[in-house]
Amino acid sequence: MTAARLRWSRPIQRLLPLLGILMALAGCGTAPRVELPSELPLRSNDQLFTLEWALQRETSVVRGTGRVTPSIDSEATLTLGFFGLDAGGRIVSRGTAYLRSDFSSRSIPFAVELTPTGRESTFVLRVLNYHIPGLRMS
Repeated sequence: MTAARLRWSRPIQRLLPLLGILMALAGCGTAPRVELPSELPLRSNDQLFTLEWALQRETSVVRGTGRVTPSIDSEATLTLGFFGLDAGGRIVSRGTAYLRSDFSSRSIPFAVELTPTGRESTFVLRVLNYHIPGLRMS
Protein backbone atom coordinates (compact mmCIF):
# COMPACT_ATOMS: atom_id res chain seq x y z
CA MET A 1 0.00 0.00 0.00
CA THR A 2 1.12 3.51 -0.65
CA ALA A 3 1.60 6.01 2.16
CA ALA A 4 -1.23 8.22 0.84
CA ARG A 5 -3.64 5.29 0.84
CA LEU A 6 -2.71 4.37 4.42
CA ARG A 7 -3.34 7.94 5.58
CA TRP A 8 -6.95 7.80 4.31
CA SER A 9 -7.79 4.25 5.34
CA ARG A 10 -7.10 4.69 9.08
CA PRO A 11 -9.54 7.60 9.62
CA ILE A 12 -12.16 5.75 7.61
CA GLN A 13 -11.67 2.61 9.69
CA ARG A 14 -12.14 4.68 12.83
CA LEU A 15 -15.35 6.25 11.53
CA LEU A 16 -16.99 2.98 10.40
CA PRO A 17 -18.11 1.88 13.91
CA LEU A 18 -19.51 5.36 14.59
CA LEU A 19 -21.35 5.30 11.27
CA GLY A 20 -22.78 1.87 12.13
CA ILE A 21 -24.06 3.12 15.49
CA LEU A 22 -25.66 6.18 13.89
CA MET A 23 -27.40 4.01 11.28
CA ALA A 24 -28.70 1.68 14.00
CA LEU A 25 -30.06 4.60 16.02
CA ALA A 26 -31.76 6.03 12.94
CA GLY A 27 -33.54 2.70 12.52
CA CYS A 28 -34.78 2.85 16.13
CA GLY A 29 -37.12 5.78 15.49
CA THR A 30 -40.27 6.34 17.45
CA ALA A 31 -42.93 3.68 17.38
CA PRO A 32 -45.98 4.31 15.22
CA ARG A 33 -48.78 6.15 16.98
CA VAL A 34 -51.58 3.87 18.20
CA GLU A 35 -55.12 5.08 17.51
CA LEU A 36 -57.20 4.12 20.54
CA PRO A 37 -60.85 3.16 20.07
CA SER A 38 -63.40 5.52 21.62
CA GLU A 39 -64.48 2.78 24.06
CA LEU A 40 -62.25 0.35 25.94
CA PRO A 41 -64.77 -2.11 27.38
CA LEU A 42 -62.31 -4.77 28.58
CA ARG A 43 -60.47 -4.09 31.82
CA SER A 44 -58.24 -6.18 34.04
CA ASN A 45 -55.46 -5.85 36.60
CA ASP A 46 -52.36 -7.91 35.94
CA GLN A 47 -49.43 -7.69 38.35
CA LEU A 48 -48.66 -3.94 38.73
CA PHE A 49 -50.67 -2.83 35.68
CA THR A 50 -54.23 -1.95 34.70
CA LEU A 51 -55.11 -3.07 31.17
CA GLU A 52 -57.95 -1.27 29.37
CA TRP A 53 -58.56 -2.51 25.86
CA ALA A 54 -60.92 -3.36 23.04
CA LEU A 55 -61.01 -6.42 20.80
CA GLN A 56 -61.04 -5.74 17.06
CA ARG A 57 -61.77 -8.67 14.74
CA GLU A 58 -61.06 -8.71 11.03
CA THR A 59 -60.97 -11.68 8.67
CA SER A 60 -57.20 -12.16 8.71
CA VAL A 61 -56.22 -10.55 12.01
CA VAL A 62 -57.51 -10.07 15.55
CA ARG A 63 -56.18 -7.06 17.41
CA GLY A 64 -56.18 -5.97 21.03
CA THR A 65 -55.90 -2.18 21.24
CA GLY A 66 -55.85 -0.05 24.37
CA ARG A 67 -53.65 1.29 27.12
CA VAL A 68 -51.64 -0.05 30.05
CA THR A 69 -51.26 2.01 33.22
CA PRO A 70 -48.74 1.11 35.95
CA SER A 71 -50.13 1.20 39.50
CA ILE A 72 -47.03 3.05 40.69
CA ASP A 73 -45.77 6.41 39.45
CA SER A 74 -42.81 5.31 37.36
CA GLU A 75 -41.65 4.64 33.85
CA ALA A 76 -41.99 1.06 32.68
CA THR A 77 -41.09 -1.34 29.92
CA LEU A 78 -43.18 -4.43 29.48
CA THR A 79 -44.07 -7.33 27.24
CA LEU A 80 -47.73 -8.10 26.53
CA GLY A 81 -48.99 -11.49 25.42
CA PHE A 82 -52.24 -11.68 23.44
CA PHE A 83 -53.71 -15.17 23.27
CA GLY A 84 -56.56 -16.82 21.42
CA LEU A 85 -57.99 -19.70 23.48
CA ASP A 86 -60.16 -22.58 22.32
CA ALA A 87 -63.21 -23.81 24.25
CA GLY A 88 -60.95 -25.98 26.45
CA GLY A 89 -58.75 -23.02 27.43
CA ARG A 90 -55.79 -24.10 25.27
CA ILE A 91 -53.76 -21.47 23.42
CA VAL A 92 -54.39 -21.75 19.67
CA SER A 93 -52.95 -18.39 18.54
CA ARG A 94 -50.71 -15.72 20.03
CA GLY A 95 -49.23 -12.28 19.54
CA THR A 96 -46.67 -10.24 21.45
CA ALA A 97 -46.09 -6.51 21.94
CA TYR A 98 -43.08 -4.79 23.49
CA LEU A 99 -43.93 -1.48 25.16
CA ARG A 100 -42.09 1.38 26.82
CA SER A 101 -43.70 4.27 28.64
CA ASP A 102 -43.20 7.81 27.49
CA PHE A 103 -41.68 10.41 29.82
CA SER A 104 -44.74 12.64 29.46
CA SER A 105 -47.46 10.06 30.16
CA ARG A 106 -48.01 7.23 32.61
CA SER A 107 -50.37 5.30 30.33
CA ILE A 108 -48.83 3.30 27.50
CA PRO A 109 -50.97 2.88 24.36
CA PHE A 110 -50.66 -0.47 22.60
CA ALA A 111 -51.86 -2.54 19.69
CA VAL A 112 -51.05 -6.24 19.61
CA GLU A 113 -52.33 -8.60 16.96
CA LEU A 114 -52.46 -12.26 16.13
CA THR A 115 -53.45 -14.35 13.13
CA PRO A 116 -56.56 -16.34 14.07
CA THR A 117 -56.75 -20.07 13.45
CA GLY A 118 -60.56 -20.17 13.52
CA ARG A 119 -60.61 -22.28 16.70
CA GLU A 120 -60.61 -19.32 19.13
CA SER A 121 -63.56 -19.00 21.47
CA THR A 122 -62.06 -16.22 23.60
CA PHE A 123 -59.06 -13.87 23.75
CA VAL A 124 -56.96 -12.84 26.73
CA LEU A 125 -54.29 -10.21 27.28
CA ARG A 126 -51.54 -10.72 29.87
CA VAL A 127 -48.41 -8.94 31.11
CA LEU A 128 -45.64 -11.45 30.43
CA ASN A 129 -42.67 -9.45 31.66
CA TYR A 130 -41.93 -5.97 32.97
CA HIS A 131 -39.16 -3.73 34.25
CA ILE A 132 -39.63 -0.65 36.41
CA PRO A 133 -36.38 1.22 37.13
CA GLY A 134 -35.53 1.26 40.83
CA LEU A 135 -38.04 -1.47 41.75
CA ARG A 136 -36.37 -4.39 43.45
CA MET A 137 -38.07 -7.71 43.99
CA SER A 138 -37.32 -9.56 47.23
